[in-house]
Amino acid sequence: MAIDNPETAPAYSKDYWDLVLEQLGRNRLFKVALAILALLYASAIYAPLIANDRPYVLEAIDYQAYGKALRILYPATIGIGRIARQSPEEYLESRTAGSVLTYDEAIANERNAVLVQVETLKSYLPPELHPPLEQLLDEVDDAAASALAGNVEEARDWARKAKTRAKTIRGDYKGSRDEAGEEKGAALIGTRSYPLFAVIGGGEVFFMVLCLLALTWPLWNRGMNTWLLGGDRERIRRSRMTKWVGSLLFSLVAALVWAAFFGGEAAFNIAPYKGALTSGEIVATRAVFPPIPYGFAETHSSENYRAPTWASSAEISEDGYYVRGARVPKPDAVTGFMPPPTPVEVRFDEPARNAPTRHLLGTDSVGRDFLTRLLWGGRVSLSVGLLSACLLVVIGTIVGAIAGFFSGRTDNLISRFIEVVICVPPLFLILMVSAFVDPSVIPPIFSIVIIIALIRWTGVARLVRGEFLGLREREFALAAQALGLSSRRTIFVHILPNALAPVLVAGAFAVASGILMESTLSFLGFGIQHPMPSWGSLINESRMAEHWWIQIFPGLLIFVTITCYNQVGDAFRDALDPKMKRHLIDG
Repeated sequence: MAIDNPETAPAYSKDYWDLVLEQLGRNRLFKVALAILALLYASAIYAPLIANDRPYVLEAIDYQAYGKALRILYPATIGIGRIARQSPEEYLESRTAGSVLTYDEAIANERNAVLVQVETLKSYLPPELHPPLEQLLDEVDDAAASALAGNVEEARDWARKAKTRAKTIRGDYKGSRDEAGEEKGAALIGTRSYPLFAVIGGGEVFFMVLCLLALTWPLWNRGMNTWLLGGDRERIRRSRMTKWVGSLLFSLVAALVWAAFFGGEAAFNIAPYKGALTSGEIVATRAVFPPIPYGFAETHSSENYRAPTWASSAEISEDGYYVRGARVPKPDAVTGFMPPPTPVEVRFDEPARNAPTRHLLGTDSVGRDFLTRLLWGGRVSLSVGLLSACLLVVIGTIVGAIAGFFSGRTDNLISRFIEVVICVPPLFLILMVSAFVDPSVIPPIFSIVIIIALIRWTGVARLVRGEFLGLREREFALAAQALGLSSRRTIFVHILPNALAPVLVAGAFAVASGILMESTLSFLGFGIQHPMPSWGSLINESRMAEHWWIQIFPGLLIFVTITCYNQVGDAFRDALDPKMKRHLIDG
């Protein structure tokens, strides 16, 4: 029927996904669950920036490194002089057994040894003190060039000058300090470095940028729709996939640029900065640490199983004794001796000994900050749940699509195989496979993902099979086959997009199941190994009632995460109800 008044006509017609998003927007529990999940994933992805024992920025004088370079400089010049005094033939005759360096390579190695020490010294000295070091390096270069040119006598003269200058520099450029902390000799300056960012890899940058784009989606998506797409709903609808692909590509480019120009890579689990700053080996002029200045593997041996420091039972005296509670020391009943004191070591930039924020969620068996380990543990538990769900959805979708589309003997064979897999107790099978997988061949986190996916794909396969059995007889599927399209194109291009609704719902529930399974494996000791934490392994740190924070906080996070995923799955199931399609047609 024609519309008499165009002003009353809708600006655009809503499609199925418009109605789905509209339905989800009305569900308050869905929005709360999604916000909590976003917070959990953001805290896990940005854990290295939130809780770390490496500073963001460090401007400091490393007296140990400076002194070492000053000590090695003179022997390094002697080394190049020793080789420069010889001809290539004499060097080959006198070189030690097993040495394979040629004359040119030996000269280059000794020259580089001097260069490294000179650059280290220059990094801590003011510019006005650089000329003698540069002259030393020029003399070393001249000695090397003369030796390589065959001018042995000239090389000896340059090497002698370099040795004399190095000896003078060693005496004049000492940067030692007196007991008051004041420097004697050369006045050193701090060098700036970025230790935390130096261990951030390209993969972490990819997820950090992608997470930032996802969290700020309402802001930049609205601006793009208004300014670039002119508010045209049809153009906005067609650009959905472009935005998602663009976000992935932008994150990938950011990761590649980071890897190319900054080259961040994983390092040791425990950083030396706090210990060196505390002992005075490094004197900081500026140091900016994360809000939680602890590493996930950093230990405090005098604070093992310390309760959250806002609790009264966590107060410790200056001598290292607990002031109140069950851990107050008592004299031995026989000898009368008190336990030896274990004073708390408050390291650089850490909160005070009894500050409420020192250990907000307590510590574990070796004094590692529990809040830090919870944040880092979320990286394992949440990623295992998400990756295993994606993998099992892919496997289940492919297998279910093949069974439902081809039907007949293929369907019978696949259905019987699914029933056999379902009959196997999943937990015992996963435990058996985990026990026999070599961690050196397959990292534990990937083996857990693969194992969970290979066991849990059957539910998705049965859902997809049921959808395909009904959709394969629809007009669009029959038309695709009548046009002579291949089975693969018919399955994945024409039928599968119409069967994705139950897959999305099953995927949301699969993430929750994967997190729970990973926590179970880690709790039993078959998951991620120390020192890398996961929520399941953290619960296994202690089973004693007096260490209540060990069970409560990881268990609460697991419960909240699984509840939120179940709520998201329920919301998707309601929003993707087939009745909405009929409502769309009727409307």
